[in-house]
Amino acid sequence: MNIENLTLCEKIVSPSYIRQGSQARRGHEQLIRHLLDQGKCPEEGWSESTVELFLNELAVMDSNNFLGNCGVGEREGRVASSLVARRHYRLIHGIGRSGDIAAVQPKAAGSSLLNKLTNSVVLDILKISGVRSVASCFVVPMATGMSLTLCFLTLRHRRPKARYIIWPRIDQKSCFKSMITAGQHLTSCQPRILLLNKLGLFKKNPIYVQSTFD
Repeated sequence: MNIENLTLCEKIVSPSYIRQGSQARRGHEQLIRHLLDQGKCPEEGWSESTVELFLNELAVMDSNNFLGNCGVGEREGRVASSLVARRHYRLIHGIGRSGDIAAVQPKAAGSSLLNKLTNSVVLDILKISGVRSVASCFVVPMATGMSLTLCFLTLRHRRPKARYIIWPRIDQKSCFKSMITAGQHLTSCQPRILLLNKLGLFKKNPIYVQSTFD
C-alpha cells in the first residue's frame, strides 16, 4: 500500500495499528529496495512472505495482468488454468524479444525486471564463488542434454581439431545424445583408470573426457 491508502486505512482501523503494520511492510520493502539498488545476492535469505510480495508486485506490471486488459494478439500471455497461473505467480508473458532472450519485453516489464535481477544475482554468486573474471551471464532453464551440448560446442570452438569424447559408459541417454548432437565422435569405456596413451587418439586429436555420476 502507498501512503495515501494507508492514510485512508487509519479512518477504518486505529492509526496506531496501521502504523505498526506499515512499519512491518517497510521491512519487506527495504529488502526489495536493496536488491533493486545493488543487484547482488542478499547476505541473508528472504522470508517467503517477502519473496511472494515481490513476485506479486512484479506480476501486476505485466500486460497480461492489467485490469480490463484482454490480450488477443499472437504474442499475448494467456493461460487457461488458474492453477497454473497461481503456480507461476501470474508471470505468464515470458521474457526476451525477437529472438534475443536478454532483450526487454515491452509487454512484460515485471518479468523482464525479474530476468535482469536474476542474471545480476547469479553473476554476483559466480564472483563470490571465485570466478572473478566473469563479466556477464544469463539464466535459462536447461535440461541435462542441452546443457552438455552447449558445453561441448563451446569446447569445440576453443579446440576445433578435437573430434573424440571419451565416455565412461553409464545408462544415461541424455549424455549420449548430447555428444552426438554436438557432432563429436564417441569412444565409450569402462569406468576405471584409463590408459589414454594406448587408445592412440591423443597423438592426432585432443580428446574430451566426460564423466557423470548419480
